[in-house]
Amino acid sequence: MTQLADRLSDLATDGVRAITFQDIGLAADLVRDQVREVAAGPLAPLLAEAVVRACDHADGEWNQAAAEFPAGFAQQSSVLALTSSLETLLSSAATTKALAKSLNGALLDGLTEQVVRGPLLAAARLEGAVRLAASDAVSPYRVWDLLEDLPADGPEDFLERLPRVLGVALDCWAQEETRVSTAVRALLQHLSVDEAADVDALFELGCDRLRTALSSTELAEVSRLVSEARAFFAAAVAAEEARDDAAAYLAVCDAILGFTAHDAAKVSAAADRVDKALERRQAWLHGTHQPVWLQPRRAAEIAWSQLLIQLRAAADLFAADVWMDSWQAIDAVLTAYRAARTIQPLGAREGSPGLVALVEPAVDDGFLRKEGFIRALKHAAEHPADCPRSGFDTAAATAILARLDARDSRSPARGDGDDSDHEDPEAEAAARDRVHRIAPTVVRQLHMKGALSLAANLSDDNLATVEGLAYDSDVARLQADDALINPLLDGILTRLSEHPDFRGTVRHTFSVLVTQTLLFLKSRADLTRTSLVGPGKREDPPFDYRRKPEKGHRAATEGDLQRDFHQWLQTGPLHNTVKVEPTDIGMGRADVMVQFGPLRYLTEMKQDSDDNSRAYIESKYLTQEAEYTNTNAPFGQLLVLDLTPKTTSGGTLRIDELAWLASHRPHGATTDRLVLAGIVTGNRLTPSAYSR
Repeated sequence: MTQLADRLSDLATDGVRAITFQDIGLAADLVRDQVREVAAGPLAPLLAEAVVRACDHADGEWNQAAAEFPAGFAQQSSVLALTSSLETLLSSAATTKALAKSLNGALLDGLTEQVVRGPLLAAARLEGAVRLAASDAVSPYRVWDLLEDLPADGPEDFLERLPRVLGVALDCWAQEETRVSTAVRALLQHLSVDEAADVDALFELGCDRLRTALSSTELAEVSRLVSEARAFFAAAVAAEEARDDAAAYLAVCDAILGFTAHDAAKVSAAADRVDKALERRQAWLHGTHQPVWLQPRRAAEIAWSQLLIQLRAAADLFAADVWMDSWQAIDAVLTAYRAARTIQPLGAREGSPGLVALVEPAVDDGFLRKEGFIRALKHAAEHPADCPRSGFDTAAATAILARLDARDSRSPARGDGDDSDHEDPEAEAAARDRVHRIAPTVVRQLHMKGALSLAANLSDDNLATVEGLAYDSDVARLQADDALINPLLDGILTRLSEHPDFRGTVRHTFSVLVTQTLLFLKSRADLTRTSLVGPGKREDPPFDYRRKPEKGHRAATEGDLQRDFHQWLQTGPLHNTVKVEPTDIGMGRADVMVQFGPLRYLTEMKQDSDDNSRAYIESKYLTQEAEYTNTNAPFGQLLVLDLTPKTTSGGTLRIDELAWLASHRPHGATTDRLVLAGIVTGNRLTPSAYSR
């Protein structure tokens, strides 16, 4: 042990004096020569304290010694020592500024190779580098390059810590750099179906959708993104019941959409859920160490809670028949209006225009529903001195009245407009805003034309009821009385019923899985992108793994099919039973597992570019899937992404040609293994391409 290490140990044991270079009591040259060795060892956190105090006090005598710390720190092999040292160093602005460049190099150099050698250490180094870049102490370009090159598959210890780091990266740079944000989102999508990281990845994807919604200005975009965020948070809660932060954000989404739909009961129930989730979260975290750099997220949770208090009060007032105190009622609504403009959840730096886009029209509609409330608002705006409390928000009241007057002037007179040969573009825009605000799931399912047609003859309350039914029945899920699926399902169930093990709980549970899988296959046989997960922007549509890759685009893989099927199940009736890539199943890994207590059913994913015939698929893949049934019910599933060329195929197969029940019995066995086999057609051309 070096003299410097001895002195640091003595000071730590003594515990009386602060650890500074002066109190170490060694010559500056000797300390400088030994800093690197100590920075690479277990006493690095103690040395970091001395470095911070030297930088904070601008002690020039010890600058050279402090400057040697990053070079030795690059050789640090202890996760605990590394993270503790970083907490100390990055808590000081002066130290961060002085050592940022060299510290950044120490953390990033050789990090990709470190992922394999020491995954936990690599994750800690990546976290530190992201923190440095996020604090603007160094240029973020090296971190961006590394994030783009991170492996999608890696050691479990690395992957399980990765989503939080990626989430912080999106917090900081989602709006600033399309290249890195696209790569980070793609990596999170991949991690969302990885057993080691799925819950954290789903939560971060939900935060990303919500963050993007809050920075958007178009109501259609805001409504869609909030709806998608809600689905991701719901999947995270389903995968891990104790995930209170996801439960809180899920309730936030429900409350916001409930307010826009004027559903006071939904807002109130969601606000209660937020309070309960935050109470549990506070109890779980009490007394535990929470990194300083993640405190803004905790602050965001509190900010949401405060907003929901205002929304709940406003929603209750709009639902009331009378108000005993009109001034108090108006003040509560204006407070909610003002809160939507000033709250900055999820690190928004300049307000949240997307939240305003949802809340303000709902406030307007709330006033339009209550003629007496409008009269009270006008009086309040014209005579603020009558208010018994000081601080009445005259500006907000005037702004709301101006918007109401503008809407009233655009509305056709009663009896007019029905016989007009020309549509009113402003009325059509208002109708579009209405369905986006009240029924985002309906829009996703029926598209805008169908949603407008449905909503035309429905009150806001009835439209909100339809939205609830659409959401509860899952996004993009098909009707149960499907004329194509039912005969196929009946035939498969008839054959399954002939198997002696297909009875009781097995019959009920496996039938549900088969039904959902057939609906998935039919949905993906329809060449539309509306139900695929992705950003959905006009300039950046969701990646469609079924289509023939365009120039410069990557080829589809079985991982794309796995993610798509997993998310389909997660948004359906089996959402709380789904796992991804469980290990030690038949000495291997199965792609998706659905488990009902002791019963489990495995779905294996494959891709093939050689042959899509049933005989070929069964001969090549059936035995592997059948092996997974040897220790449980003898039923499973096999899904194959067909990547054979389609240019000379004369078209693609129907759903009833893409799914069948295959049987396998090993030599000497006495029990048949039955496997639902299905094909998702890839390399697809558009129908019009066959007419050229």
